[in-house]
Amino acid sequence: MDVDIVNETIVVGVDGSSGASAALEWAAAEAALRRAPLLLTHASRLLEPGSMLGREALERLREERWRLLESTREGLLRGLPELRVELKLEADDPAQVLTELSRTALMVVVGTRGAGGFERLLLGSVGLHVAAHGHCPVVVVPRGGERERGDRIVLGVDERHRESAAIGWAFAEADLRGAPLAALHAVGGFGAPGQRIGEQMELSEALAGRVSDHPDVAVEYVLAETTPARALVEASEEAALLVLGARRRRPGLGAMPGRVGHAVLHHSACPVVVVAEPGEG
Repeated sequence: MDVDIVNETIVVGVDGSSGASAALEWAAAEAALRRAPLLLTHASRLLEPGSMLGREALERLREERWRLLESTREGLLRGLPELRVELKLEADDPAQVLTELSRTALMVVVGTRGAGGFERLLLGSVGLHVAAHGHCPVVVVPRGGERERGDRIVLGVDERHRESAAIGWAFAEADLRGAPLAALHAVGGFGAPGQRIGEQMELSEALAGRVSDHPDVAVEYVLAETTPARALVEASEEAALLVLGARRRRPGLGAMPGRVGHAVLHHSACPVVVVAEPGEG
């Protein structure tokens, strides 16, 4: 089925695994909140003509995977009858399919582990590839992460990038949800008595424009005397969502989460949104 998506659709990978089910549940709730279409996609190289499967086996596999998509849609519509759900079956590498769809999607949602068509959907393979190379915000949902541990959104802030796309995305999402926002900046430790005051002022200044644009969002400024990765992972235990920015290495390429992002994606207890930042040159 050929599906056109134009910056309004939430895309989620489906394979029937528990990891993918957590991502599916989160994506459906987000689509309902935004009143956005939801695209369920399943991809596998096993579906390619000329693969190791014979013609009859290949056709049976295609029918089986298509039924998986249809039954998944039926299950979603029983709980969310107003949701618009489209289906897409691809004979290709799942990481490449999701990354390509990210060019025109509102966001892409992946789980931390998959099976079947999304072979080895682990961070370090498909999930990490899409988070690193996606062209729109990419949400990584751990198993159990669809069940919110709190209502606040945690934003990892580097005050050097005041026009951060991640900052704008986090404020807009908090506004949409009516959720509080915790702006977290980790400093590793304070070397001088006045350093905390200075860091607090810089953090407030970095967010001043967004605060005025979203006056209904309750903002908490958090300075952590530890490493950014540890501070964010600890914050994930009581958060609904973590938001991270990722810098583009060159125009036209995907974004790279960096060492902090990798650590958070592997260990966060709640969903993590990776928002690609504009290139710097």
